Amino acid sequence: MSMKIVELECDAGEEISNFPFFDLSDDLLCAINSNGDFQQINGSGEKILGFRPSELDQKSFLDGVHPEDRFSTREQLAQLSGDRREIAFENRYQCKNGDYKRLSWKAQWRGNEPLIWAIARELSPIPEQSRESLPPTEDYHAFFDLSLDLFCTLSFDGYFRSLNPAWEKTLGFTPEELRSQSFIEFVHPQDHESTLMEFVKLLQGCHTYSFENRYRCKNGDYRWLLWSACLGQEHQCIYAIGHDITERKYAEIEGDRAYEETRTFLNQLQVKLQSRSLAFNSAIYKLQNEIAERRETEKSLEKEREFLKALLNTVDAGIIAGDATGNVILFNRSIRDLYGLPDDSIPPEDWLNYYDLYQGDGTTPISPDQIPLQRALNGERVNKEEIVIAPKVGEPRIAVASGEPIFDEEDNQIGAVIVFHDITESKQKAKALQESAHEKTELIHSLQNQAQQLQQTLQELQRTQTQLIQSEKMSSLGQLVAGVAHEINNPVNFIYGNLAHVNDYLADLLKLLNLYQTHYPEPVEDIHEFQEDIDLDFLQSDLPKLLNSMKVGSERIRQIVLSLRNFSRLNEAERKAVDIHEGIDNTLLILHNRLREKSVNSGISVIKEYGQLPRIECYPAQLNQAIINILTNAIDALESLKGQECYAKKTPTLLIRTECLDNQCIAIHIQDNGPGMTQAVKEQIFNPFFTTKPVGKGTGLGLSIAYQIIAHKHSGELICHSEPGEGTEFVIQIPLKQP
Repeated sequence: MSMKIVELECDAGEEISNFPFFDLSDDLLCAINSNGDFQQINGSGEKILGFRPSELDQKSFLDGVHPEDRFSTREQLAQLSGDRREIAFENRYQCKNGDYKRLSWKAQWRGNEPLIWAIARELSPIPEQSRESLPPTEDYHAFFDLSLDLFCTLSFDGYFRSLNPAWEKTLGFTPEELRSQSFIEFVHPQDHESTLMEFVKLLQGCHTYSFENRYRCKNGDYRWLLWSACLGQEHQCIYAIGHDITERKYAEIEGDRAYEETRTFLNQLQVKLQSRSLAFNSAIYKLQNEIAERRETEKSLEKEREFLKALLNTVDAGIIAGDATGNVILFNRSIRDLYGLPDDSIPPEDWLNYYDLYQGDGTTPISPDQIPLQRALNGERVNKEEIVIAPKVGEPRIAVASGEPIFDEEDNQIGAVIVFHDITESKQKAKALQESAHEKTELIHSLQNQAQQLQQTLQELQRTQTQLIQSEKMSSLGQLVAGVAHEINNPVNFIYGNLAHVNDYLADLLKLLNLYQTHYPEPVEDIHEFQEDIDLDFLQSDLPKLLNSMKVGSERIRQIVLSLRNFSRLNEAERKAVDIHEGIDNTLLILHNRLREKSVNSGISVIKEYGQLPRIECYPAQLNQAIINILTNAIDALESLKGQECYAKKTPTLLIRTECLDNQCIAIHIQDNGPGMTQAVKEQIFNPFFTTKPVGKGTGLGLSIAYQIIAHKHSGELICHSEPGEGTEFVIQIPLKQP
């Protein structure tokens, strides 16, 4: 709020600096400007309130006052605008830690300065010897414009000079709109005469302390205002403060109307009472009779209650009821037994000390608002809710709770009732039956699993029968290859390992020979002749080449041995990630003898078109077996053309191509330009013991075993494309990772 009654200027900082006791006093000394903000505060403010002076500078004074004390504080400060130049009051003021301290205030202002000077002292007891009298105050001018009341100054012609913001908040008019008209234009027409009379009194020098009238708002409504005003001779104006009492006036009007209505009603009631006095006397006689009858009825009801109580105690089910306020008003003996309560009478609020409640699982506690009786009292219908009651003494009990709220004839809830049935024994029997049924079910499942296992075993035996011959052959081949590789590997390692030493020894001998030739250039005749016989210069230059050739040959033998060992993979029966191209190359190395050119026929050309493949998760030995079976079948098909006319016109060729179909699968294409096969043959090539070769030339198991390895062992596919005279292509598709 901002209101200036007198437009003056003063140097507050200079005035404060001339006040010698400002920073020496133990009391809180401060100066408050016309906006209600702290202009200056001494160091004792931090001792009393906890705020540093810099934290209170430019902070509103009323913000720290307790909300309940703000109105009275405003009223006190407003008095400084009248004749009173000094005020004393008490209020509660907030400290930095949030607490409130009760302070005793003294404040002064002088008309020529827009500042309030105030002294505050804490009202808590202090030792007598530490108390000091307040420093003498000086006559300083001050003015508050923080009030929610309507502050204004009026010229003697009836026009507003200055207004505080409370006018616009209360009436809705802007200060410019209010200054544009005489104040009487805003007064209710019925209040014009009394208001003008009060205005004349003010001009005559009288003070107004309590005058009421109605002021028009911008929206057309009227607000009741309570005025205090005085004449300012020095400035030729009227100072006035208006307090909004609209709610109070409406309450008074409503109270007067209610009083009149009550008075009328009482008069009517008095007439009715007089007319009904005789009827009342007769009603008293009837009431006495009814009381007697009611006493007899209560005695009968008491007997019925005792009978009902005895009846409830004979019921096996637990029954508990509560009234609308949540108090337990009825329970039977079964409830006591079910909850494990003692025989002594204990109040229901102490029952929870004797047991714990859990949900049907027996482990999840039931919160107080989920107790069945409480749920029913909340208007919920409880239908066969299973709970577990665990008494402090005794075994847990399982109960089923059912109940509902109770309503009177006017549909008002007056209570609730819950019935508990102990199902502990039935649950135990049901559990035993369930366990027995579960055991029988497990036995049946076990028998079914055994039958299924026997069926699978029979099928496995049948598959094993088809694989036995080929497996034995591959096993023998693998063992033979591994044995040969091992036997070759030992001497080759011996030779390869010693070649480095021989190379070093020979280098030393040649160096020694060079030293002899350097220092003894003229050898004896026998040495000279021997040098010419052995051609020493050629021997020196050719011997390192000879050793290098031996090293290259040993490397080649070691690579062949490594390929044989990689193909056999006798120690790799488990699934692992391998390089497919390495396995194909090792297989081709094993079949090299059948692929190379012989005297009776030309060799088989092998074309490899390898794609970019990652390492594949598979069973390496078994996948090698499948690939060699397919390659062997292709070689047999190409050799079957030997001697035929078409065989001389084209070169027998094997095309091996690999590709990555997507991020989940790879494909291996093995294609030959052999005779191909008919559709009828193609439909049976994967059947065990089916072969198109002459008797004694094949078992008919190679492709069947390859199909089993790829389809069943590797979750892949083996696809055959073939036309008579167009050759045959087998496509192996397997996933990158096995499921």
